[in-house]
Amino acid sequence: MVELDADGAFRRWMGPRRQALRTIVARGTYLDDDDIDRFLALSLPGVNELIGLVELEQLVARAPWNDVVVDTAPTGHTLRLLAMPQVLGRIAGVLDGMLAKHRFLAESLGGEYRADPTDALITEIEHESAELGALLRDSRRCAFSWVLLPEVAALEEACDGVRALEDAGMTVAEIIVNRVAPPASGRCDFCSARRRSEAGVIAATRATFPERSLVAAPDLGAEPRGVPALRRFARTIKLGKPLRLRHLGGPLRLPPKPQLGGPVPLLPRPHHLGGPVPLPPNPHHLGGPVPLPPKPPSLRGVRQTQKNDHGWLEALAPRGLRLLVVAGKGGVGKTSCAAALALALAERDHDQRVLLLSVDPAHSLADILELGGPLRFPPKPPSSRGGDTTVTVAGTSIANPVRVDGIDVVELDAQAAFAQRRARYRDAVDELFDGLRGGSSFDATFDRTVVQDLVDLAPSGLDEVFGIVGVIEALFPAAGAAGYDVVVLDTAPTGHALRLLEMPASALEWVHALLAILLKYRKVIGLGEFGADLVEIARDLRRLKALLGEPRQTRAVLVTRAAEMPRLETARLLAALTRLHVSVGGIVVNALTPPGCPHCRRAATAESRALDALRQARQPPKRCAIILAPAEAPPPRGAAALSRWRDQWIPDRR
Repeated sequence: MVELDADGAFRRWMGPRRQALRTIVARGTYLDDDDIDRFLALSLPGVNELIGLVELEQLVARAPWNDVVVDTAPTGHTLRLLAMPQVLGRIAGVLDGMLAKHRFLAESLGGEYRADPTDALITEIEHESAELGALLRDSRRCAFSWVLLPEVAALEEACDGVRALEDAGMTVAEIIVNRVAPPASGRCDFCSARRRSEAGVIAATRATFPERSLVAAPDLGAEPRGVPALRRFARTIKLGKPLRLRHLGGPLRLPPKPQLGGPVPLLPRPHHLGGPVPLPPNPHHLGGPVPLPPKPPSLRGVRQTQKNDHGWLEALAPRGLRLLVVAGKGGVGKTSCAAALALALAERDHDQRVLLLSVDPAHSLADILELGGPLRFPPKPPSSRGGDTTVTVAGTSIANPVRVDGIDVVELDAQAAFAQRRARYRDAVDELFDGLRGGSSFDATFDRTVVQDLVDLAPSGLDEVFGIVGVIEALFPAAGAAGYDVVVLDTAPTGHALRLLEMPASALEWVHALLAILLKYRKVIGLGEFGADLVEIARDLRRLKALLGEPRQTRAVLVTRAAEMPRLETARLLAALTRLHVSVGGIVVNALTPPGCPHCRRAATAESRALDALRQARQPPKRCAIILAPAEAPPPRGAAALSRWRDQWIPDRR
């Protein structure tokens, strides 16, 4: 087993190449040595992750293993990582553009250009880009297995993710449905409702991915940890026995094969899967297709509090709070909890304006709230000055949120917003150089290209940082505009959430570095509106950084499950947020199993042990609150169901 150290891989890669990179930047810009060192320290987007991917390719090529199995990050950031070969190619293009002026002058003044180590470095980067891209697209050498839970929101995400991979030419050979409820071992209302719900999702999964292998991994009631337990778990998956799932009185066997030669009924879907999902006929489903999702009555597995009696809410989000950051491991119900909390804040004070903002690239708010499609965050109009009445700041807009039960909801499309910012930047550079050119035929072509390409070397995640600057826009709008009283921020899973919370400081350094670079051209071309835009961004990044560190203004709520792996990650997240000076208001322990059949009792016993360990992980002297949330079958979807589920949350008194 190898855990790649992406930062270490970057340092190993950069060491022998730093001098060649310095030479390229020196030849292609007017920067001095200090500025070049600063530029190299801040630039090259996602290069630590990218070089980790390069090392992975080297493992595949040189190591003595027949197979290399890679455990990736959650959906949104995995898709970004797999796009890194194209990013690497773009970096090579930017560096080649920086050398173009040097080559031209050498040929014009000296008669010829002789290649040197800088050219070899660009060729190396181009080769790595091509090799990585070819490896990921070669189905004989690389295949992807998509893992999902038997839940509607997970199936929605799988459809989007598999489509994105295959649009990029990558092969998804296998769909693994994890934590499937086992056969009944006694009467249990909760397990019966769960099996009905899961059977519908599994049938839809088979119909949605009919040409792929479908594997069901059973819920063992406790996490398989350690090599012996993992081997036993692997055998339960690969033995090839059909898994029996009770659905409306009949078993659903996996893997069912779609019948050929007959029409396939379609279930209309209001969601963004690219059309309705075909559901195969099944004689065990009482003569009709499985509704998706089935909606049995909600279960009350944990003691219910009086409706709207949210005493625990004051511990998580005291009155006067402006920003509530919801974070946690992937698959623990983080987005559902964020939506439930936003609805609770709106119910607590009907006069409050509440914005629920998702910065997770794997958008699922629309699915959780059953809004019928992805919610996009509109990009900023050309300028926030000059009479614009839209609530805007530095590249994003909150002009068109979706209104749901007293809250406004936005899913941030950070990459689209940053792409438009990049286009605005290039237009501004063209305007500046056209002003320099005047009416003459002279054009500083090489310099123009270099300045345009600088924005492509922004650090990874900068698009997301510019996105969450929208928090500042929402809370502190321009004069005369109505701001929000509180923003609930649904983040990406743990690792990338931490990177996002760390990024305002590094992004501020990058903006300062870019301003320093533009100042090198100031006497010739000036800074123009783009310089003013950068100053505005720097101001908002400083304000965001200060907001995150103010406990009366900002709190984090961590979402986890009562299992060992989520617990350990939550403990690490808690420690990291403490280092970042982000105050943690509480921990929501989600999906607690109610007492019932023997399987439920075994699961509840394992959860009790994990919960005891989580209690100990809270750091004194001021321990954050723990809130207990019950498992529901199916998981709650829609504002009403989320509110009913939230009304069952109770504070942990131990």
